[in-house]
Amino acid sequence: MLLVGLLPARPRLVMLADGATAYGSWWRRLVVGAVGGVVPIWRGAGSAGFRAHTKAVRRTIDDGLVFSLFPETGRPARPPALRRLSPAVAYFSLRTGAPIVPIVFGGTDELFLRRRVVVRVLAPILPPALVPEIGSVEERDAARRLLAELRERVEPVAAELHARSLPQPGARRRWRWLTGPFPRPE
Repeated sequence: MLLVGLLPARPRLVMLADGATAYGSWWRRLVVGAVGGVVPIWRGAGSAGFRAHTKAVRRTIDDGLVFSLFPETGRPARPPALRRLSPAVAYFSLRTGAPIVPIVFGGTDELFLRRRVVVRVLAPILPPALVPEIGSVEERDAARRLLAELRERVEPVAAELHARSLPQPGARRRWRWLTGPFPRPE
């Protein structure tokens, strides 16, 4: 929801999200429609599903909309460490020609009333000018390089923003339910 509040209303924001979660109830469908849209991920779709997602992402970008995804995946990490980054972000960039524009958040690990959240938009990471053949060793290598560059740029900024967002010692943490029942690092 932070992105929705930070980005302009036009062009509309389209996010990659779990289909069952995004469309699981009437009010979620209403919210998705109001804020932009979703490229839904349906579990068990395999490589055919990824090709369909890539086509949907390309259509989104070609239509002049803003495509967004949170590339972290897997188990939660204790801030400021990052979780594993999904290679999907690199493959979408390679296959659409769109740059990766990292947006880094600090202070979202634990939400409560008046919690400081710090956001920074980093310089775009451009895909290579020469597009490797889909499914080739060269494409996998290019995806690894893009992902490594993304991690290298984001890690120090994530650490800095996390430190800047830490609450003052003794700060009251009211409305901690805002964090919700999301997975947390042990």
